[in-house]
Amino acid sequence: MSAGTPLPEAARFLAPLADGARRGEVLVPREEDPRAPRPGAGGPRRSAVLLLIAGTGLEDAALVLEERGHALRSQPGQFSLPGGGIDADDPSPVHAALREAHEETGLHPADVEVLGAFAPIPMPWRDQRVTPVLGWAPRRPRLGVQDPVEVERVVWAPLRGPGSLTDPDRRFRGALGDRAVGPVFDLPDGVFVWGFTAMILDRVLTGLGLEGTPPGAPTVQIPPAFRR
Repeated sequence: MSAGTPLPEAARFLAPLADGARRGEVLVPREEDPRAPRPGAGGPRRSAVLLLIAGTGLEDAALVLEERGHALRSQPGQFSLPGGGIDADDPSPVHAALREAHEETGLHPADVEVLGAFAPIPMPWRDQRVTPVLGWAPRRPRLGVQDPVEVERVVWAPLRGPGSLTDPDRRFRGALGDRAVGPVFDLPDGVFVWGFTAMILDRVLTGLGLEGTPPGAPTVQIPPAFRR
């Protein structure tokens, strides 16, 4: 969707976020970290993730998340957004995000309307840049695990209401020992979201005019099972 194309009426509740995506704004500003890895000779790895929000208003909207396969070497069992590396034959980050979402969840590209793509975000500790792609569907598409090695389960996280991303009882500040690691969402059914994905979700909420994780939220230690 180009910057001049009006949003569908049922997606107007996403307008503040969609406007930023269509302008290619930075979703998660990051200060330069001297501990970050130096760029490799071939340039940073490029990835794309899909921010798929389904619904026709904040009251019924939900965002899709994945639980990574428990046998994976990298971050097994952690919760993330659908997505992955941008292949050489992907014409754009949008194409890569939709391709990966299809491979992981069975999402058909025709079931989602792409509203824009934010600027690539440097990953902490890695020579990698991740482009968040914003998508919308009026109702939740039928999704499911396509490869149980890569994905353990697919879940929908509501934006509002009990057990949602804005439920005060489900929002925390994370810590690894004495080091703060940003917002944490401890959602029902063991859906524990922290790190890079939680930072993106927090910015999505504020981009929609909802309250981000307050600075005074309780602090929780990241459980060992979610640190791998």
